[in-house]
Amino acid sequence: MSWVGQLDIFRLPSDVIIGLTDVYSYKGRQVFHDEVIGSEIKLYIEQTMIQDIESFTTLLDLKVSPTRLATLARKEMSPRNNAEKTVLKFKQVLTNIMEKHQSFAFSTNEIQAFHSVVFEHIANTRFARTETASKFATQKVINKRLELDEVLETADLVYRGHKYEKLVLSLLLFVDFYNIKAFQEKNEYTALMLLQLLLFKIGFDNFKYVSFYEYINENFEEYKKALVAASFSYEEGLSQPLPLIRFFLRALVETSKTIAQMVKNHEYDQQLNKSYSLENTVYKLPQVFQKEDLRRIHPGVSDSTINRALVRLREEGVVRPLGKGRSAKWMRIQNKDKFNIQEQISLDMIIEDKNAK
Repeated sequence: MSWVGQLDIFRLPSDVIIGLTDVYSYKGRQVFHDEVIGSEIKLYIEQTMIQDIESFTTLLDLKVSPTRLATLARKEMSPRNNAEKTVLKFKQVLTNIMEKHQSFAFSTNEIQAFHSVVFEHIANTRFARTETASKFATQKVINKRLELDEVLETADLVYRGHKYEKLVLSLLLFVDFYNIKAFQEKNEYTALMLLQLLLFKIGFDNFKYVSFYEYINENFEEYKKALVAASFSYEEGLSQPLPLIRFFLRALVETSKTIAQMVKNHEYDQQLNKSYSLENTVYKLPQVFQKEDLRRIHPGVSDSTINRALVRLREEGVVRPLGKGRSAKWMRIQNKDKFNIQEQISLDMIIEDKNAK
């Protein structure tokens, strides 16, 4: 039984309403964040897409070596096998989700298109069928496409009607799509792609800056538990979507806080020589770290700048490499903070004063 079709009787408890208030409070800062990042937002999106591709590959459990995966995520190249074809097809669909989400129509054909594109090499992407029977009717076969058509038509009317809160509506549509299981295989992954697209469509840009699929990976057990609650007795209309709604509300709040810190780091980078800003981060990282850790914290800083900073720190005896290549690790061998604390406090005050104005 579709949750999108039961919105008139669906009630939100007080904690979810408070969670929505927090989410929209953070959402109101998005314009400011985009203004601060400015033209470098493309670098942030590129970095997020790389993390999305790597994390989605992990979710799918595709057998692609880390080095090969890193190259596929960053460059255009010929795939060697079906797993690599799937990575590149997801990269293609992810680009469309990032760039063309506003044009998405609630159409079965559109969902079928990106499902087929991504999974055509590793799964049966045809629509599923289900058999029904009762004491008063002979057994019949129902194409799941018809069920999906009905839910999407209802969702389209509700979205355009502006009567219900769109974030909750998007999450309930995610629950419906997941449980309908419209395709023969891989519905659970297409459900995540659909939700990512819907979040962008209704104006939540968190996952331009923070990887959507990495968040799912890092919180997978909690996500899986909430998904089970949203699926159990779904056909009877007795499933519990609220744990999943709470999960994604918390995801939006947590990623909003991460973005706020990224913006602060970006402002700091603009005020200070980037090499020394990277050095400051090195002192805050675990003793053993990778270049990728610096890229995540400073998406607007180029690889060449990161490399130069690490070379300088190595020459100064602050760090030393533990291996070679893209995935090599580094060890910090000095723990002293070279920065003048008073200068750092003054700089933070300047930035806060600038923001206040």
